[in-house]
Amino acid sequence: MKKYINRNFFWADLFVSQLSKLGVRHVCISPGSRNTPLTLAFAQSKSFKKYLHIDERSNGFFALGIAKKCKQPVAIVTTSGTAVAELYPAIIEAFIQRVPLIICTADRPAYLINTGANQTINQNNIFSNHIRCFVDFGLPSLKSQILKSFCKKIVNSIEIGVEANPGPIHFNFPFKKPLEPSSYTDKIEPQIKDYLLSKPKPKGSTIKRAELNKIISYFDKSEKPLFHIGWAEFSNQFYKKLIKFSEKNNIPIMVDGTCELRFTKGSNKELLTNHSAFLPYIENDPDLIIQFGNAPTSKSVLNYFENTNAKRILVNKYGDLKDPAKIKGELIKCEPSVILDELIKYTFNPSKLNKWNDYIIETETICENKKSLIHSSPYGNESRIVNEVLSVIPENSNLFISNSLPIRDFDYFASKRKTNFKVFTNRGASGIDGIISTASGIASQIKNATFLIIGDLAFYHNVNALATLREMNIPLKIILVNNNGGGIFKMLPVADSSKNFSKYFTTSHNLNFGKIVKAFDGNYALAKSWNSFRKNLKKVIENNSYSVIEILTDANNSVNTRKKYWKIVGEQLKLSDVSKNK
Repeated sequence: MKKYINRNFFWADLFVSQLSKLGVRHVCISPGSRNTPLTLAFAQSKSFKKYLHIDERSNGFFALGIAKKCKQPVAIVTTSGTAVAELYPAIIEAFIQRVPLIICTADRPAYLINTGANQTINQNNIFSNHIRCFVDFGLPSLKSQILKSFCKKIVNSIEIGVEANPGPIHFNFPFKKPLEPSSYTDKIEPQIKDYLLSKPKPKGSTIKRAELNKIISYFDKSEKPLFHIGWAEFSNQFYKKLIKFSEKNNIPIMVDGTCELRFTKGSNKELLTNHSAFLPYIENDPDLIIQFGNAPTSKSVLNYFENTNAKRILVNKYGDLKDPAKIKGELIKCEPSVILDELIKYTFNPSKLNKWNDYIIETETICENKKSLIHSSPYGNESRIVNEVLSVIPENSNLFISNSLPIRDFDYFASKRKTNFKVFTNRGASGIDGIISTASGIASQIKNATFLIIGDLAFYHNVNALATLREMNIPLKIILVNNNGGGIFKMLPVADSSKNFSKYFTTSHNLNFGKIVKAFDGNYALAKSWNSFRKNLKKVIENNSYSVIEILTDANNSVNTRKKYWKIVGEQLKLSDVSKNK
């Protein structure tokens, strides 16, 4: 029996049903008129958890947070025009970090582009530099062959963006009026389920025997190997395999601050967290460096990698070149766990590596002991904050570290702890936009407490995300590090060489964040000492609404403390026998 339908809504409903069959379960929607068919199709589906955002930029980053935490694709719906462009920052971040986002943008019909039609821009492949694939579906059609092709395009695109080449994909939906389901346009018989397709089975990862033999030969010849592990979506099993192999063969592991291996129960002595401090000073270079995951956060480590004579192997599941120097790195495209499964079968004469391992660990210990300078620094010193936070937050917490100074201080000074923490960052493009929104998306998915360490400028860039925290009752705990402007620039040579530095770089804002937080009905506290900070942090852990603890910091003093630490470490290592491996 035929029934009356609106073809736009039928088209959108078929799309939503196909996503549901493929296992997509989250959608973030921003309001608009042209996206009415998509919005209502998602709204009536019981398969999806829906999140509403007035602002599209925040919407994109919130979806990014959900996808990071759940490790699942998340759909985003916007109307046409500049609303589409607002998603671009989050799309860039997702592209570089290989996070699957399904971008669903409504559009005007193609015949209205370049005619002066309201809210109409050229959306054709608008994100072309930062998406895995783009599909413009054209105006909806009810022809059976076109409906089958419509579903096939959805399945193929999801297979690309979720399995084969993870990252954002863009579906563009031109609609012409009428848009509402109650405005009938056609009378038809077809059922949506007749067109739905299943998801292809994912392919496994393997390593070529020739590449494996090459790595084995490198380890056989190496007398001073090191691992470096940066951010990536590693499993706990991967970490266990890496540590087991490390312990079996006495091979130290440099752990970047973006990697939660620093904060895992049972962490072994070979885990290094102070390599950014000691690498510039050691005279006995490694001869082999195996890199898993992203490039290092630390500039000193990046510089070291650029100038070292060590053989470098980069292992990456998708063959991404995580090597800014673009030299000396041999890239192997393979799932890291697969390589470890093979390597762990071998023993590479660990007694031969004892001296090297002891040397590196002793160097690490010297740097760690000198952190007493940081740990005893007066209130307002930025470098001390990270370990103050780590000393208070409960086990199994989620910790999001903002870009700019927080992630650098975290990488430099966060000490190794035998406590489970999950670390999140937006270190793809490393922007300071959308940080609160991304952390909010993460916090929306879990019962364990989620903490965010964020600078004042990043907080200012995304202050409208506080409305999301309020409306969705997300209990995110925010540590706001306020040095009143671009304090990170004080670390650059321009701070000492330009008379216009204060005006054009630090750009003090003099904002009262307490009033802003309270305007969004948040819990707010201004810490007045380290003891006050710890007390306030313990207090907010049990809060069911979001909280902000602000620390007013002294950027100049913080810069001087960092420089003093690095100077003391350098002097100590130069004086010590360990620097020469005697």
